[in-house]
Parts: sequence; structure tokens; C-alpha cells
Amino acid sequence: MSNSDPLTILFPLYPGVTELDFTGPYQFFVRLPGVKPIVASVEGKPVTLEGLNFSGLVPLEQIERCDVLCVPGGRGCTDAIREPRYLSAIRSLAETARYITSVCTGSLILGAAGLLEGKRAACHWAWREFLPLFGAE
Repeated sequence: MSNSDPLTILFPLYPGVTELDFTGPYQFFVRLPGVKPIVASVEGKPVTLEGLNFSGLVPLEQIERCDVLCVPGGRGCTDAIREPRYLSAIRSLAETARYITSVCTGSLILGAAGLLEGKRAACHWAWREFLPLFGAE
């Protein structure tokens, strides 16, 4: 990445994502100079949650790399974990990302992708007991 390249921050959405877990970080990052946020989903399909519809999303499978992978949480994280195309994309993008992060239960998705083995991780208090199942501390 050269100094003129924008820092790409990827938000991989899924059905059941918590709106604030995505829009809070997005609002912060989109206002920074030199940052290019990308919002994606499997096949670029719209994601509807609690009456809000997020459309015009980039197909997750077509993204080759990002600098920052920011996986939002939500009740749908368990379904996202079982979606092979979603989890495969998370694994693939994590291989070259400079930073891998999550919000709330997004850490469970990172764990299911095999990215938290032996690492300290945090999660929503009601779900944190599941982190050790993925090898996280």
C-alpha cells in the first residue's frame, strides 16, 4: 500500500447483524481522510434488519483484499457462522488484512473462522462463554 492508496475498511454484513455494530464504526471511519469503507454481503444481496434495508452492497466473494476487516455482531452471527460462503470470505480476507477486528458478537464469527486460537478476545457478556469453544481466551 502506497501513501496515496486509501485505507480500505471492510464491513461484511449478514442477515441479523446489529445495526449499531455496523453503522457506528462506519460513521466514524467514513469521515476520515484517506479511508475507503466497503460494505459487503454474500452475493451483494441487500440486508434488512429491524425495518432498515441496506442495499447496493458489494459481493463479498469478489473482494480480494482489505486493510481492515471489521466484522459486526448481531443475533444473526450464528447463522453467518453456518454460511460457508460468508465464513470462507472472512478467512480469505483475514489472510492479508493488516488489522482484523470485530464488534460485539462479531468475535464469534472470527473465532469460527479460526482466527482467535490462543488469542484474547471479547464479546457481548451474554455470549462470551462461547469464545473458548473457538480457542480464544
